[in-house]
Amino acid sequence: MIYEISVSLLYVFSTSLLYPDIFGLLLLFCWSLVLVGSMIQEYTSRRRDIQELEHVALRAASLASSGMSKDAAETIRGYRSPQVADVLGEIAGSLESNKLHIKLDKILQDAELEMARRLEPLRIGIRVGPILGLMGTLIPMGPALVSLSKGDIQSMASSLIIAFTTTVIGLVVGGICYCSLLIRNRWYHQDLSDVEYVAEILRRSTDAEQVGHS
Repeated sequence: MIYEISVSLLYVFSTSLLYPDIFGLLLLFCWSLVLVGSMIQEYTSRRRDIQELEHVALRAASLASSGMSKDAAETIRGYRSPQVADVLGEIAGSLESNKLHIKLDKILQDAELEMARRLEPLRIGIRVGPILGLMGTLIPMGPALVSLSKGDIQSMASSLIIAFTTTVIGLVVGGICYCSLLIRNRWYHQDLSDVEYVAEILRRSTDAEQVGHS
């Protein structure tokens, strides 16, 4: 008696999750399509010129070593690149306030954490998409077997269609998120490398300035 009640409750609970599972998959699928569009938009707006960046960093370092911190900060802000503009702006602000040697490591650490934060939804999508797809596959199998035992082929076919389509959608979501993670991870690491290059040039100039004053 207890066993039959437990099995019945588990069956009710599992089948009741089908509609929330389908709704979640639809939301994830729409989000993944938006993600593809945002990646295309980000790709077209990205700008990277390492020679110009090096020139800007060396010019700012020269101005900073001459005691012209404000001009050095404006030189750094003059590098127009949307993907690193915020971080360079923070570096310029610390340079302008003569606190570069104090804030620089913190700025770089925060930039790395921000990069990881922006990639977190993609890592979640890689896992959650296939999980919801698998749930959408397994949940309808119970009603499909019940329909088969009753000879109701039409209901069984409907349950199997739901099972297969949810699997496909879940795999598509996971695939899109995985590809997006690989591409954006490479982009963001390249951006972080560029910022660290600028930071190293400025750090050496400020260290040389401190040695000269001492």
